[in-house]
Amino acid sequence: MEMQFELFGGAPVAEAKALEHRYYFTLLPPPALAQEIERGAERLGRQFGVRNVVRAERQHVSLHMVQRGREIGGDLLDEALEVGEAVRRPGFDVVFDTMQTFAGARPKTGGRAQYPTVLSCSNGARDLLGLYGDIGREMQRRGLRAGRPSSVPHLTIWYGPERVPERQLRRPYRWAVRSFWLVHTVPGIRRPDYLAEWTLGRMGGGQDAADLSGAP
Repeated sequence: MEMQFELFGGAPVAEAKALEHRYYFTLLPPPALAQEIERGAERLGRQFGVRNVVRAERQHVSLHMVQRGREIGGDLLDEALEVGEAVRRPGFDVVFDTMQTFAGARPKTGGRAQYPTVLSCSNGARDLLGLYGDIGREMQRRGLRAGRPSSVPHLTIWYGPERVPERQLRRPYRWAVRSFWLVHTVPGIRRPDYLAEWTLGRMGGGQDAADLSGAP
């Protein structure tokens, strides 16, 4: 799942309307591995003049966006929770062993394009894509807009003005995926809001957690 950020303050009305809330399904690396990825990104980034990398608490592997823009309504949130509950898939291992740069976009405020440099999977990540497909189908069954039929699984480690040559990592990052999340984030706020978590491989039951304020 993914993350949520809420900011209220300053000029109350104007700033609240300017906030972009993002609600999405995602995978989260284990905390110790996330710290390791952050340190590795800092080492690699120095080779390319990158100073700011994605911090451990913000790392994630996006699955499907539920809503982007205003805060989510109760009905849509309930439907998103139903989607997570409906998914039944065993856990799996994932290996991120390649670093590459995706196409960038020019900031709305002007300036140079910012390119996301990411970790990706050279083996295609079949199980991860299977989970992506399951979530997308459950969203469509409920009339929700899902992401593209196919996706390139990735974990972003920094944004920068330059492309980085693709390379294989000498030490791949591997973890056993045993759950996925629904997260709410707001750009510019460091700590995500973890709304729900679902365990992979479960045969029944409800959500794994109701109060995830301290997750993961």
